[in-house]
Amino acid sequence: MATVSDLERLQKVLEAAVGPSSVQSHCPLSRYTTLKVGGPADLLVEAQSVEALARSVRCAAEEGVPCRVLGSGANVLVSPAGMRGLVVVNRARSVTLSPRGLRIGAESGATLAGAARQCIRAGLGGLEWAVGIPGTIGGAVVGNAGASGGCVADSLLSASMLESDGAVADWPVERFCYGYRSSLLKHQPPSPEPHAVVLAAEFRLAPADRTSLQSKATAILERRAATQPRGASCGSVFRNPQGDHAGRLIEAAGLKGTLLGGAQISPMHANFVINLGGAGAEAIKALIDLAAEQVWAQFGIRLELEVEVIGDW
Repeated sequence: MATVSDLERLQKVLEAAVGPSSVQSHCPLSRYTTLKVGGPADLLVEAQSVEALARSVRCAAEEGVPCRVLGSGANVLVSPAGMRGLVVVNRARSVTLSPRGLRIGAESGATLAGAARQCIRAGLGGLEWAVGIPGTIGGAVVGNAGASGGCVADSLLSASMLESDGAVADWPVERFCYGYRSSLLKHQPPSPEPHAVVLAAEFRLAPADRTSLQSKATAILERRAATQPRGASCGSVFRNPQGDHAGRLIEAAGLKGTLLGGAQISPMHANFVINLGGAGAEAIKALIDLAAEQVWAQFGIRLELEVEVIGDW
């Protein structure tokens, strides 16, 4: 665990490396998560470029301070006690479309939906399934994000990775060992050593009719609006078990619409927990635990988390 002196030293190093205005101490993470909850990070950097992202992670490793990168904060539940060490909020958002090369390159802080919309406007198919996904490229690569019959593994060519030793290397898609909403990087075990970090990614595209792509995207967005709740959530809480749906099981357990401390299992879709306003992370975590316990008790099925529960619990 990093000491106060470790953190003070790292803060000075970071201020010199990325600028004092980019570094904060004891910053509430509720500002950076879609659930609007989460206690303070010891130190926080907003990295506006891939270079600043890599520099911040390397500085933390050199000072022996734990480091976590956050993108949009769309798939995490942060403890009310916050996170120890350094949190790097990824704002590296450049996207480069190469119509002739039929590829799109995106920095890891860019939104997946935004990249998908650029492809649609250019008449290039391959990412239109992602038009409604709120997360970032980096999070999508780590978690093999997917929707509407598509997923990252279908079109990713390679990703630029900051490896645990501080070197940068290109990983081909095969190296991620993708499965359903999982990869080599997903749910990495706790370790004092830094984990590999996604810096950027390149996706394969294909020529397609722009009108058809737009129609497909519109249908995807309309279906999401009709079936998934709006408001402060982390997206799907649980992975769907094989041959079934987590939302159906939670609803069948009688929990749809359950309220607790300003949080609610959505009455629209039971695999979503909504912060109705003022809910704490404890209430959200309690509803998640209740859903898992009741589905196990009533149906003998263990639900696996899709959301990452992080920080000091």
